[in-house]
Amino acid sequence: MKESLSPRPKDIALLFLASGDLLPRQRARDQQADITGNSLKSRILNALVQLDPESEQVEATLEQIIALLGPPAGPTRAIAVGVLEEWQAACASPEFVEWLLAQAVQESLEPTEGHRGRKNHQTPKSPDSGTT
Repeated sequence: MKESLSPRPKDIALLFLASGDLLPRQRARDQQADITGNSLKSRILNALVQLDPESEQVEATLEQIIALLGPPAGPTRAIAVGVLEEWQAACASPEFVEWLLAQAVQESLEPTEGHRGRKNHQTPKSPDSGTT
């Protein structure tokens, strides 16, 4: 019964892709490492969505994705471990899933023009607040 309540790996991957978590933060430094890491995480998450494994197959699927993406395997493996840990956290904490969903909704409401990475604030904007 408990497994039916766990979110599917595909669903969590879609929430991460939509949440804006993969956008670099606004910083006064070289962003290349952040951009490269986020791009690799995005590739892993997209592959997870395409393969759509059952919950008990998520680790094996991530191993398959590491092999599919090819060398160098070290960075891919490190990010895949992080994806696995985030999925496990989502299974253990409905509040984490709710937070991801709120981030995805907030990201979808923000204007895309001039959008250059995550904002420093995490409070969703109210569409009727009258502020600009």
